[in-house]
Amino acid sequence: MCQSLRDSNVDFRQFYMPYGETEIKPTRKGIALRLAEWDQMKKVMDLVDSAHPSLAKATPCYLGGDHQNQLGALECRECYPFLR
Repeated sequence: MCQSLRDSNVDFRQFYMPYGETEIKPTRKGIALRLAEWDQMKKVMDLVDSAHPSLAKATPCYLGGDHQNQLGALECRECYPFLR
């Protein structure tokens, strides 16, 4: 997932590079927020963080020690829930 600021929108979306091309292109997976909506979301996130401090401290699994090598990453149940 990538975040970018394009045309006065904050765009959270997956991007890909088509085979044989040099320019990345957006997929349909994601959301674009107008700047006013982005400001609202930041305010709501502050409320969520203050109401649920454990969520504010959460880190994604890929920043954990088990993702530091390929085998550890492949054994992650969160990233690959259907393996095994």
